[in-house]
Amino acid sequence: MNVILNEIKSIMEQSKEQYLPQVKSGDLEENGAVYFMNSKNGTEFEWFVNDKLPPFMMFYDDEAKMGAVKLLLYRDGAVQVFVYDNAGKNMCKEVRTYIEWGEEEVLDLAVLLRYQAEDSGKWDANIDGLCTDTLISTEMRNDFLNHESRYDEIKKIRRLMSQSALVSRRIVEEGWKVGFMYRCEPSNPEDSGWAFLAGNEDDQYNSDVKNIVVMPLGKVCHELDRDVYQYITAPVGAEFIRISETAFEVDKKNKAIFLTKR
Repeated sequence: MNVILNEIKSIMEQSKEQYLPQVKSGDLEENGAVYFMNSKNGTEFEWFVNDKLPPFMMFYDDEAKMGAVKLLLYRDGAVQVFVYDNAGKNMCKEVRTYIEWGEEEVLDLAVLLRYQAEDSGKWDANIDGLCTDTLISTEMRNDFLNHESRYDEIKKIRRLMSQSALVSRRIVEEGWKVGFMYRCEPSNPEDSGWAFLAGNEDDQYNSDVKNIVVMPLGKVCHELDRDVYQYITAPVGAEFIRISETAFEVDKKNKAIFLTKR
């Protein structure tokens, strides 16, 4: 077996023994097998978008089959281990550590796992059942790396959602949905440039900084108004008005804003 996979397996087994001493091998699926959770072609996505491999898991062998030990391996060799007791219902321990191999070696493992798992039609498989002693060729590595551009848009949106936006308190506190939104030049790397108004504010209201809340763009999209999500990649200078319960259009200054509450 690949040396990094061997170390992953060892870390998980040690975590189980140390933090779940009451759990016997027979209480776990396949006596404590480690599974590579690559559902939905996850290896490339996790590598290029989240800078890590898909999770490695041990499961309880009962009807619920919830996780007992979960391990995340990042590009730089950082490792996070989560241990769950009470048949997987409670996280009792989080451990952070490192493996001795660097990003190049972890990359080769990602290539190997995609080749032996996804490319072979194997999903969420026991790592003991994967042929992981295969040598990684330059062609295999380059093929994997050439797929990175497929994830550029996802990474762009992920970054954007973590940046800040300006939001009227009428949206945040009074329950109005976004009626008017515009994107200006960001003031710093953490600024998305987006501003969101209900559409019933006047100039006096908008000029008072106390009436504006700064929050992550992702919070606006997920918690305040999901209708704006499909427009957030619009460029600087974009302006949209709401024209119905769910839709916006480019503001041509010839229509009234459709006002509504969530």
